Amino acid sequence: MSSTPDVTVVTVTYNGVDLVLDCLDGLAGQHLDGVRAEVVVVDNASADGTADAVARAHPEVRLVRSAVNTGFAGGNNLVLDDVRSPYVVLLNNDAVPEPGFVAALVRGLQQAPREVAALTATVLLADRFRPAGPDEHEPRVSGPSGEYVRDARGTTTLVNSTGNVVRRDGFGVDRGWLEDASTHRPEREVFGFCGAAAILRTSALRDVGTFDEDFFLYYEDTDLSWRLRLAGYRVEHCPDAVVRHRHAASTREGSEVFRFHDGRNRLLMLLKDATWPLALRALGRYVLTTASIAVRRSQPWPLVRTRLRVLASTAVMLPPTLRKRRRIGRSARVPRVQVEALLVAPPERATGGYRA
Repeated sequence: MSSTPDVTVVTVTYNGVDLVLDCLDGLAGQHLDGVRAEVVVVDNASADGTADAVARAHPEVRLVRSAVNTGFAGGNNLVLDDVRSPYVVLLNNDAVPEPGFVAALVRGLQQAPREVAALTATVLLADRFRPAGPDEHEPRVSGPSGEYVRDARGTTTLVNSTGNVVRRDGFGVDRGWLEDASTHRPEREVFGFCGAAAILRTSALRDVGTFDEDFFLYYEDTDLSWRLRLAGYRVEHCPDAVVRHRHAASTREGSEVFRFHDGRNRLLMLLKDATWPLALRALGRYVLTTASIAVRRSQPWPLVRTRLRVLASTAVMLPPTLRKRRRIGRSARVPRVQVEALLVAPPERATGGYRA
């Protein structure tokens, strides 16, 4: 019998010992239905004893210790660049999979046409909720299905993601974000996979490349999905593969780390993958908005400073980004304008944030 597993499950972690141990407990409890799986944990130079704790609690896991923090993109690539299994599952360290998660993804991709390069899982928020009352004083979470408050005894589960979509204004968003999971009925096909929980064909990665390590974290999954689309592949949703995600547990939504990488990487992705009209509109809008809020002092200085950092870093990275754009264009099997036909209109009403 071959020693090569059917699937390699990769979890990248950084200073999240309790998070990754919960994640690994969920993987240890998988009902694999004959699927041969190898679990690999990449520890990104954690300072909280994560690597030793993983080695003690889960000796069956292959542990990769990185000497430096290479981010989500670089951490995953430590495994993806050399993986031998035909499939690879990506799982966030702050996500706990339900027992049928791995088997559902593997069986789903085995049965899918070859042009389907990835399946994105159903990612649910780990918190529980209840509908907000008219006189509610607790902080509210506003989504398309209504307004909710967190309640450990609540009966409502909200969606984190059933795949990534890109809007026509150049913003990438989670499909189904903050919708009631009991009524969310997404289409099978989606623009891209959510890196929190997904499976990819190794052959497709060999075709288009792995994550862009310049991104470090955020938008690296949408960038890879866009490159897969340009190469003629498709991405679909696997509804039976479910994880519970402690959203923003590793990097707080609204933190400077989040705002910088989210803003810069969105611009880099568009400059690499989008048509020139979309990329230049998004860049121009970002420059004008930054200038406006700086002159009018309509936002606190830390927010303005972060936007200036975004523009400075984008300028520095522009030459290598344009070289990547040319390489992508030369190998593309689908015109950029055809891929952009898959973009969606911005919502009429913005949904709320989740954690500050």
